[in-house]
Amino acid sequence: MKRWAAGRFKRHGWKVLAVAAVTVAVLAGWNGPDQGRRMGVGDAPALVGTAHAQHDHGGERGEKKVQIWTCSMHPQIRLPNPGKCPICGMDLIPAVDEGASAAGQKVPLRRLVLSETARKLAQVQVSPVERRPVEVTRRLMGKITYDERRVAYITSWVSGRLDRLYVDFTGTVVDKGQPMVYLYSPELLAAQSELIHAVRAAGDLRKSGLESLRSTAAQTIQSAKEKLRLWGLTDAQIQEILRRGTPSDHMTILAPMSGTVVHKDGFEGMYVKTGTRIYTIADLSSLWVKLDAYESDLPWIRMGDRVGFETESYPGEEFAGTVSFIDPFLDEKTRTIKVRVDVPNPDGRLRPGMFVRAVLHATLDGEEPPLVIPATAPLLTGKRAVVYVADPEKPGTYEGREVVLGPRADRFYVVRHGLKEGEMVVTHGNFKIDSAVQILAKPSMMTPEGGGGGGMHQHGDSAPTAKKDAPAGGALEVPDAFRRQLMAVLQAFRGVRDAVAAHDWTAACAAYGDLKAALDRVDDSLLDGHPWMVWDELSMLLKNDVIVGLDAKREGERRDAFASLEGHMHQLMAGFGLGHQEMAEVPKPLEVPEAFRKQLGGVIGAYLEAHEALAADKTPEALEAVEKTRTALESVDMSLLQGEAHMKWMQVLENIRKALALMEESKDVETLRKCFAILSEAVAVLAKDFGLGSDRPLYRIKCPMAFEGQGATWLQPDDTVRNPYYGEKMPGCGEVLEVIR
Repeated sequence: MKRWAAGRFKRHGWKVLAVAAVTVAVLAGWNGPDQGRRMGVGDAPALVGTAHAQHDHGGERGEKKVQIWTCSMHPQIRLPNPGKCPICGMDLIPAVDEGASAAGQKVPLRRLVLSETARKLAQVQVSPVERRPVEVTRRLMGKITYDERRVAYITSWVSGRLDRLYVDFTGTVVDKGQPMVYLYSPELLAAQSELIHAVRAAGDLRKSGLESLRSTAAQTIQSAKEKLRLWGLTDAQIQEILRRGTPSDHMTILAPMSGTVVHKDGFEGMYVKTGTRIYTIADLSSLWVKLDAYESDLPWIRMGDRVGFETESYPGEEFAGTVSFIDPFLDEKTRTIKVRVDVPNPDGRLRPGMFVRAVLHATLDGEEPPLVIPATAPLLTGKRAVVYVADPEKPGTYEGREVVLGPRADRFYVVRHGLKEGEMVVTHGNFKIDSAVQILAKPSMMTPEGGGGGGMHQHGDSAPTAKKDAPAGGALEVPDAFRRQLMAVLQAFRGVRDAVAAHDWTAACAAYGDLKAALDRVDDSLLDGHPWMVWDELSMLLKNDVIVGLDAKREGERRDAFASLEGHMHQLMAGFGLGHQEMAEVPKPLEVPEAFRKQLGGVIGAYLEAHEALAADKTPEALEAVEKTRTALESVDMSLLQGEAHMKWMQVLENIRKALALMEESKDVETLRKCFAILSEAVAVLAKDFGLGSDRPLYRIKCPMAFEGQGATWLQPDDTVRNPYYGEKMPGCGEVLEVIR
């Protein structure tokens, strides 16, 4: 680990020197940007130096500073005594606590103080957090099409021959009841003859004294009429047959509705079967406009919204319609969702197939206007948003916060959590403030874990994860009453973890609510100084995780939200020395025969061989280990299991088989590594559900950098990281997530 840290120092030594230069300037009482330029540090350190000059020599002149010890490679480490860095093992160096004093001040970790000169250099501007109705404009593209509820088809209800078509071409406007087809059908001749004979028989029996015969004749007439109706004849046509008294082998098919002929599928002389389509008629007095909406547009689209649009045919003229349907499915190719708009077209000027440009004006629903901030206030990176809040009672004092944002509404962002109405947020100069905070090794937009550029071993937007084997000597001392409240938070977290593991989203929502209540009940007045600072930071992050978890709708979003929550909970445990045994309470493995568990040992052993081969960049050996894993898997005797254990095994077996099949079909090592990540997740479930049956544990390790920041986990028999996703390029990239026994 020390060799790795030394290598990191060689690669990033300039960052350490920059932090050291700033620290020297601070301790020397740097008095302005001009001095910073003379030293060759630049504008951003000038802001920091000016800030500390004011903070250290202001109204607290006689106050004694607390000696804090930090790590040159990991400046986020701040301990009250000298020693070794709990992350890299390097010797700690002296630092100055920027804000906390022996008197027990409560100063947020992300606070920064700028002098008047520094504020002018940064051109800091602020705006209030306010409640106001916000309207968003969404511009959508689409196409006019038929109203499917106003389309009718003329089909043959009886087999025959089309002797005449009264409408010769598409585009003809027809009225309801207008003759469309003259059809010859021998079947029709027989049905008409049946009706005529039934009527004559009923007339002959009219004077009969037998009521049963007269009733039978009437029923025969009714049946013959119903058959003709089912073949498409109207009551008027049936009466004409009875009036004429002779059957006909032809019938006329009438238009079922008024409209325009949009398709002509038949031709004269064509033989048709029952159901053959001859014409399609559409009523164009009402049309649909189908718009393509992106995922980001959906929060603003509501049923019943009014939509204005223009067409190329009538430039400058606006038409209007109403949103009547939002497609529940996403087109994965275009990443859009169809939105249907009902449009009246009484004069027939609009035609199906026209392209339109639509504008939708929408507002957020609710009992009161939403809480919003200007769009320039948040600093966005991935899924996080950082804002800087000005202290109205202390000019030049700014506090960084991570907040949860809702959708963007043109010039504003809706705030879901983290800000209060009336607070002042920085809208200009926030990037310069953030760079100053970053140089001070505090959490910022670019370095959420702190460290001024040389921070923790985390990458991308994945949640931070503290080392689980951090020494207890680095834990903060807190009152027992506060520790008991933290245990309640851990208990609530277990509920979230169990619900997420069971894929029970209803229970997870309730558990998230319990966790928020437990966080709100924590009494931070029991703390002061550095412990209060750490809790203030972690409670902010945990509460944000709860809001994001409750808002998550898709499986991937829920998984990411829980991963962030889990990472921050591990930080809480490490910071306050709770110990992982207090959080674990992992469900006991299923009761299975020892013979079965030994067979599973063969599967896990072959899997571990695949891991070692990939970590050493030995692709052929990895493929051999995959084959050994399949062989060991197929030799497992599932007849040894019963009940729940059998059902669990069938599910895990299917997942492992799929992963192995993907690995065997891999054509390159990168695909092989990706498939190994799938296999690792399945084997982890196997180990947890059925147990290892030995005293030797497995370590589940995560590399947050894998696969362009998506992150991936794997298992190995010890805690010395050997990364199978980067191999020799980055063998030590990873953090222990849990120990499976």
